[in-house]
Amino acid sequence: MYFLLFFIGAAVATLVSFLMARRYVSKLERNFHFKINEQKNEINKQIKLLTDRAATIEAVTGNMREGLILIDKSGRVLAANRSALDVFNEQTMVEKNILYVYREVEFQEKIKQCLNGERNELVLHKDEKIFNIYFSPVMNDGIVTGVVILFFDITAVFAAEKQRREFTANVSHELKTPLTTIRGFSELIEHGMAKEGDVKLFASKITAQVKRLVYLIEDIIKLSEIDEKPVGYEKESFNLRELAETVVTGLTEKADEKGVRIYLEGEEFSISANKRMIDELLFNLIDNGVSYNKENGSVNVSLSYFEGRCKIAVADTGIGIPLESSSRIFERFYTVDLSRSKKNGGTGLGLAIVKHIAECHGGTVKVESRIGEGTTFVCDISVC
Repeated sequence: MYFLLFFIGAAVATLVSFLMARRYVSKLERNFHFKINEQKNEINKQIKLLTDRAATIEAVTGNMREGLILIDKSGRVLAANRSALDVFNEQTMVEKNILYVYREVEFQEKIKQCLNGERNELVLHKDEKIFNIYFSPVMNDGIVTGVVILFFDITAVFAAEKQRREFTANVSHELKTPLTTIRGFSELIEHGMAKEGDVKLFASKITAQVKRLVYLIEDIIKLSEIDEKPVGYEKESFNLRELAETVVTGLTEKADEKGVRIYLEGEEFSISANKRMIDELLFNLIDNGVSYNKENGSVNVSLSYFEGRCKIAVADTGIGIPLESSSRIFERFYTVDLSRSKKNGGTGLGLAIVKHIAECHGGTVKVESRIGEGTTFVCDISVC
């Protein structure tokens, strides 16, 4: 009997212990699962945060105009954006060694120096483009762990600087030539070395050179104004035919002296543009047609308008332009025939001004010419 009671008591105690243990374990399991889920959610949040940050960084670097390459201390490419891939005409660089991507000696030397902790830079000429490259070491506790390479395309800046230097040199030369002539004749007169009959001749030559200086300075000022305000220039509505008639009237006397006839074609219509600039464009094109024409030749000015664009064509029966010069006549100070240009008072800036004005109005200027037969300039500009 006692044994039976002991057995029943033991069984009950075991059952109670089991139930209590199960309850405790169940509670622990619930807490454990809660903690696991909580940690899982936190991890997911961190992963999402890192993924979003990585996506943001990738979006930023991917849309950078500058090239960006990140390499480790062995030279292996860890990351490269689209602009950097374009520099080297590569589809991908990741996992490649940068020294095998581009084997130019100076470029490799700069990377080696940077891996030794030196910041440096390099101007690289590649595929008709010019890049300023900056090499920066990535440091961790004073130890170089990699290199960041940044590529800046300075082709346009370099071209602008080259143009500025050439422009300055050309201006200096063009100003020096008439000034030297003026000085020479004036010194002859000052020191009494000019004969009485030559004084009037010398004075007329001085006057001619002064006029050339004035024309040159005026054209330089016009170009400077256009360069400084390529956008946002003031527009107004005006009748293009009436403006062209005014320009033609102003050049009639010069044309008559050469026996050149100027014809104007086109209906009357109004455009929205910078009137002063269009006046300058018309003047330069028609004046060129008169200046470089043959005796008893003609200049035909044609105006037309279609869907917000205006076409101005000026055709002459003049001396023509050699094919090899056609691509350069819009350069500043470029003249096909230097002696004839100076004889006609040209500064070599007129067509450069025409090109700038056309571009300011969202347009283009093209030329067609045949030696001995004449030249046609066609400006197509936006005037709405």
